[in-house]
Amino acid sequence: MKVDRLARERYLFPIGWQRPAMALGSWAVVWLLSSVLSGCATPPPPPPPAEPPIPAPAPIEAPVPMPTCPSCEEQTREIARLREDLAARDAEMRDLRSNQRDQAKVLQESTLGATRAKVKLRRIATQADAASYIAEVEVAYESVRSSLGKTTTAPMMELAQGILESTAALFARGQYEAAMDRAAQAEQLIIVVAEAHARSGSRARVPGELPLQVAVSLKVTVDSNLRRQPLARAPVVGVLKKDSHLVARAYKGSWLYAETDDGRAGWVNQTQLGVP
Repeated sequence: MKVDRLARERYLFPIGWQRPAMALGSWAVVWLLSSVLSGCATPPPPPPPAEPPIPAPAPIEAPVPMPTCPSCEEQTREIARLREDLAARDAEMRDLRSNQRDQAKVLQESTLGATRAKVKLRRIATQADAASYIAEVEVAYESVRSSLGKTTTAPMMELAQGILESTAALFARGQYEAAMDRAAQAEQLIIVVAEAHARSGSRARVPGELPLQVAVSLKVTVDSNLRRQPLARAPVVGVLKKDSHLVARAYKGSWLYAETDDGRAGWVNQTQLGVP
């Protein structure tokens, strides 16, 4: 018994010392657990707010470079020069057309004055005057006949030839004034044929168009359109008022190619024309 007590006293800790040590260890464990639990219970800090995306910069349009090469500059100057030349040509054309109309009026007045002078001369005509005038008309007749061609048959030219031949009898009877009047009539027919031939040759003809051997004076019976082609839907080149005068120079079907007093020309349907 004594040995057991000594062994216990030697090898076992005293009861009073062991309790405080155990209590201290328990509090340490509790403190660690509370620290861990308090750390786990604390919510994590919120993440920082996301920054808004930076917009991409708008593309800057590069200015269109002006041509700087010598050839481009030369072409630009050439184009400007051509435009100036074209404007100058247009102005010249307008001036020429205006001058042409003025010259036509002057020529018409001159022709009228010459005709009046010839009438006065015929009233006091002598044998030499009649013979000279008839010879001039015969020369004009032969000139127009040669320009038309030997095989061309122009009724107006045949009529002029017949009138010229009739002057011989009047001249033989001494009726010089009457002979010159006949020669003047033949001269007028020859002039009409020559003008018609010159006008028909200066214009591109429409396929199927037939020129008139004699220019025909007509007037418009109703307001009509002067068209570029002998078609009802062809472009209009002018408006013809009622009672307007014109001269027909060619025809195709029911259409007549005519010229007005103010220099316009085009096609008009014959149903809208009448005798002046």
